[in-house]
Amino acid sequence: MTAVDQPSASRDDADIRQESDDLLVEVERLIAVLSSHADPAVGETATALLERIDLVHRTALTRLMGAIQSMAGDAFVNRLTADPGIRLLLMSYDLLAVDRRTLAEEALDAVRGHLHAHGVDVELVEVLGGVVAVRLHGAPSGDDPAYAAVLRDLDEALSAGFLGFQELEIRQGKGARPVAADSVFLPAEALRRAKRPVYRATCPVEEVPPGGTRAVTVDETNVLLARIDGEIYAVRNACGDGPLPLNYSLLQGTELTCSWHGCRYDIRTGRRLDYEKATPEEQLVVYPVRIHEGIVEIVVGTAPSAARS
Repeated sequence: MTAVDQPSASRDDADIRQESDDLLVEVERLIAVLSSHADPAVGETATALLERIDLVHRTALTRLMGAIQSMAGDAFVNRLTADPGIRLLLMSYDLLAVDRRTLAEEALDAVRGHLHAHGVDVELVEVLGGVVAVRLHGAPSGDDPAYAAVLRDLDEALSAGFLGFQELEIRQGKGARPVAADSVFLPAEALRRAKRPVYRATCPVEEVPPGGTRAVTVDETNVLLARIDGEIYAVRNACGDGPLPLNYSLLQGTELTCSWHGCRYDIRTGRRLDYEKATPEEQLVVYPVRIHEGIVEIVVGTAPSAARS
């Protein structure tokens, strides 16, 4: 969801990321100075202060995200988390942890069949922020070129299907290096590795009729755009997990009624309205949206953010 009349950002995303990197580096330096102070009381006081700040922020962010989701729905939350800074902040407080494990499983499913055919099975161990830890069964040894191919397949699958993916961690048993636990302050290195959402142009805003819909195709993905009260929404142009398109469905307010089965959805969140026990597969896939120079753009994947030297 995005406001049609929303002004374009006046500053480049790369500049903002660079300032964030610099700020985090400075924060980490100051924490290190306090922690290593000659007077142990200074380090203990700094630790106690950070724990209390963490408690305040964690409580407020948890309640804030709950309120946003209840009032604006998943589509608006998707729009928020498409921003790298917001996404990383929420991940650092585990506010995306539950759903992100499911998303990581789904991303890995894209290559599990291929890898299984070559005798390799992938077990998802843990998802911490943007770090995905897996254990490989039946994989070749680390110096075998086939092992590098397995890692490349996993990295590409997670990059394409797991928004916010930063790093793949391989667990091979008790002696494997563990994934670092989340901390109050997100390491600056995380922003350097962060994935950014990739937006693709669809059509001019004026081609989406007020109170109506327009079907478009983006990178071989069929998408249905809707314009409601000056906001643009985007969902997969298919009824649930089936192949039947929603082009000729009836849109009344925020409710979309499928012309094939009579299924009813909330176009903002993709939630099924006529069946409370609908599985995630039976609901509509919602895509993050923005307006850029009068063109509707949606997120279709991620790419690595530019690294700083």
